[in-house]
Amino acid sequence: MVVNFTSNVGLAKPTDVELAENWVNFTQLQGDNNTIIQDEANKVVTAYTPTFITQGTQPNIGSGGSVLGEYIDNMGVIMGSAIVTFFGSGIAAGTGEYGISLPFVVDNSFHSVGSALNSTPGSFSVIGEGFVYDASASSTSGSVAIDCVTFGGVSYARMLTEAFTSPAKTSRFVRDAMPITVAADDRFIINFLYKKL
Repeated sequence: MVVNFTSNVGLAKPTDVELAENWVNFTQLQGDNNTIIQDEANKVVTAYTPTFITQGTQPNIGSGGSVLGEYIDNMGVIMGSAIVTFFGSGIAAGTGEYGISLPFVVDNSFHSVGSALNSTPGSFSVIGEGFVYDASASSTSGSVAIDCVTFGGVSYARMLTEAFTSPAKTSRFVRDAMPITVAADDRFIINFLYKKL
């Protein structure tokens, strides 16, 4: 029996001869496609350690802080999350706009990608959403949009503060002192979905 595969998702399909023989009514095609779908859907979650940086002086997450990430690579489409937790002694906000490295370089032929953490937002592809958690004040906790920039061979997620209204917003980005000055138990959480290069 000859089996062809569809070009876009790689599912089995009958040849013209098999269609003429009504092969589509048999369970073999359904079984083949179910196996393909199951194999593609059964992806392993992979851990990665993101880099947390700023445009200027680098931040310090503290002696007990952590930066953790995980992702699934499904045929070149990357879906994942990362969390930056500040804790312990030595926490420092750094200076400038924040970036959290992504596990793979973003495909700039598919997405519109910036070239620096302080690139003006608005024209770049949104690749996810996130949350800024201020442990000391609920009024400065809130949702953020995630866009991306690539420089030095690494893609970074940026957190955009468009949902923030209080306190008075001084930047379109999550950065040092905006919307919070980081302290113990604060967190940045991001979720992303993009096509890798």
